[in-house]
Amino acid sequence: GGAVEEIIIPRGTPLCGYARGYFSDEQDGDKSVGFLFGENSADGTAVFYEKQLMTLGDALWSVYEDRQSQKRQQQEEGAEEEGRGLLFAHKVEMNADTREMIITPDEEFLSRIFIPDTDDESSKFAATSLGIYANDLAYDPDSTKQQYFANSEQNNVLQLAWRLAKDETSDMLVPTWPVVMTRKDVRLLNSVPMEVGLQYGFNYWDAVVKEGVSKYI
Repeated sequence: GGAVEEIIIPRGTPLCGYARGYFSDEQDGDKSVGFLFGENSADGTAVFYEKQLMTLGDALWSVYEDRQSQKRQQQEEGAEEEGRGLLFAHKVEMNADTREMIITPDEEFLSRIFIPDTDDESSKFAATSLGIYANDLAYDPDSTKQQYFANSEQNNVLQLAWRLAKDETSDMLVPTWPVVMTRKDVRLLNSVPMEVGLQYGFNYWDAVVKEGVSKYI
């Protein structure tokens, strides 16, 4: 058949893994990724859970509802504190009646920084580890936070999303590794290889300017 003239990759399509690695309380290098969510992240943060792209809030409600179903089947008595032990390294407050959810980092938990294992030659250029080589094409040392995100909207087509799984022992959501996905619909017309950008975030570059060192993505 003839050559394909164009390809459209929908927003939210997983393309490859960021890297395989491990968690630590200290960053190592400039490609570390923090497993850190704020209180308003439930509805605005995309994650992969059970092979589906969904919001972090939807993933947490799924685990919570599974717990409630198991309690009913086992006819357990006593009310469990809503949201307790639902998310690795975080505290979750939730109201089952209003469906409101607040997520805050657990200040006592430090080992939340994902360190890519760059010494593993067997997976160096594997599909699970290609994302680590993507650069942020939006950075300008003179740009404000608003300008950075405007540049990112134009120049970066990739973003990171955490792949989550339910731990069989603790029954909580835990991170496995970051996944690189498209942050908007991408239309490819060229037949020549090209670089595509990955959004690191303004805080990453702000630390470089103010502190002289990179913080985790």
